[in-house]
Amino acid sequence: MIVIKDKKNIKKALQNNENYLLVGTKNQGEYLKKSQILYMEASECYSWIYLIDGSKVISCKAIGYYQELFLDMNFSRIHRSYLINLSHLKLYEPRYRLVHLKGDIVLPVSHRKNRAISKMIHNQKSNTPFKMAV
Repeated sequence: MIVIKDKKNIKKALQNNENYLLVGTKNQGEYLKKSQILYMEASECYSWIYLIDGSKVISCKAIGYYQELFLDMNFSRIHRSYLINLSHLKLYEPRYRLVHLKGDIVLPVSHRKNRAISKMIHNQKSNTPFKMAV
């Protein structure tokens, strides 16, 4: 949690904080907490950002930008159109190539990403809160 006494420095503190993401322009942007992001969906040169509370925000940046930005974080590209937050993953079905996220959201995993996702899940199996479907 960020505690700021001077209101003029709020924007600077949020920009320097790795827990928040600025979506929009500098003057009219919106700060989103990264842990609240459920998944992102590509829409041509734009990205829809879906949040835990059910709301969604559009960004003028492509999904590839966010993939690079979240490279060291708990996000994974599962499809050409989807980037998910792995901390919200409930179930992965490799046979049907589907991921189940919190809020009863089901997204497809591309054929090429299926093996990589399976390996990643098996490597993190002891530390993950989700389960594999057999």
